Amino acid sequence: MRLTVLTASVLALTLGVVAAISAEQQEMNHQHSAHVTEQTTLVVKSAWSRELPPSATVGAAFLSLSNHTDQADRLLSAESAIAEVTELHAHEHEGDVMRMVKVDGIDIPAHSDLTLEPGGYHIMLINLHKPLVAGQSLPLTLHFEHAGQVDVTVQIKSSDAGTSAAAPEMDHSQHNRH
Repeated sequence: MRLTVLTASVLALTLGVVAAISAEQQEMNHQHSAHVTEQTTLVVKSAWSRELPPSATVGAAFLSLSNHTDQADRLLSAESAIAEVTELHAHEHEGDVMRMVKVDGIDIPAHSDLTLEPGGYHIMLINLHKPLVAGQSLPLTLHFEHAGQVDVTVQIKSSDAGTSAAAPEMDHSQHNRH
């Protein structure tokens, strides 16, 4: 009888410890899941740039953003070790010419997708430290109002990637004035 009481006590103690550990792990998993969900509610994908001639000093990065939250977000800035200056840009149409202009931010509405693409919003890489070569990649850090910092790897594609024969002429003459 004594052995049965002792065995029952040890079993009860073991089950209590196991239950406490399990509850703690579930709480930690829940906290981790909430943290991961919070960080992954703004998705950055398909980041790319064009290959450029070795003498080029200005390039651009393009990507897609998906905001899966109930709250709008805003891309505030970007930076890359490959360029001296990194700016957010948009295009303005002036007759048959598109002109690039620096913007203070890019809004990403709640539950929406936004593509930074040639002829639209994009990230300018000014005073490149090295050439953009197809098959290589470059680091890019994005800073969002709510999502915070997001590090992205930008794939460099051949020079014809994302181009269109119907693309309007672009005026790059203002880049030296930033």
